[in-house]
Amino acid sequence: MFYNGKEWVEFPLVSGDDEGFVNGYSIYDVLRTYSGIPYNLKRHYDRLKRSADFMALEIPPLEKIKIILNQAKKIHNYEEFRFKIYVTPFTSKYKTFYCFVEELKEDVDLIEEGVVVNIARERKTSSPIIPYYVKTPLNGSIKYIHKKYDYYYDSIILNEFGNVTEGTYSNIFYVSGGVLLTPHISSGILPGITREDVLELANDLSLEVEEKANVQVWELLSAEEVFLTHTSRGVVPVRRIFPDFTFTVPGVVTEAILDNWKDFITEKIED
Repeated sequence: MFYNGKEWVEFPLVSGDDEGFVNGYSIYDVLRTYSGIPYNLKRHYDRLKRSADFMALEIPPLEKIKIILNQAKKIHNYEEFRFKIYVTPFTSKYKTFYCFVEELKEDVDLIEEGVVVNIARERKTSSPIIPYYVKTPLNGSIKYIHKKYDYYYDSIILNEFGNVTEGTYSNIFYVSGGVLLTPHISSGILPGITREDVLELANDLSLEVEEKANVQVWELLSAEEVFLTHTSRGVVPVRRIFPDFTFTVPGVVTEAILDNWKDFITEKIED
């Protein structure tokens, strides 16, 4: 972990007066590497900046973050990395951040077997105090739902009108009648970076795509295919929505996305 803006330590001693850890007043973002290179770093930085502006925190310049991430690559001999960057009032004061580093190993079983998710009983409000684009632990209900149903890969959350929004840390896509659909941003979802990339790739592949407002539960449960997207794993097929709604893994459209994902990523890294 990169700690206190100065050093790398394995077991940091966090100050008791750091509001980020004591009261949750902090922001964060998660990014990963592909081929050892931080993917979409600028877009993740821009999202971190939006969160910081809302929470009245300062963040260091992008170049400083790049330096720290490169240091992590020299310290740890990992093939792929997952970085979680935290900014708290303490680090903001010194225009620095905390950075947790871990090895990211590809899990082939996720693709070949798919995952099981559930639909949470808890609902998401349409007008939260903190907007959903702000990544902060203060949106604690999401963390609570994730821990409550942690025996599932993720939990699908409905909004207060009973419409499908997203998972606790993933965006949702489904296929119906050969059309690739995903809940619209207006549903109250995080505008996920991987979500945006999947939409771009789908358009490149000339797939019919729709960002749909007010997705009802029956539409999702009667879909031909369902998959999740999030930074750490990219595209993850869903084989079952608890208790007994099953899907082809991977389906035709999902497989087309997966077959072209690495080439798509490589081109973006080269750009």
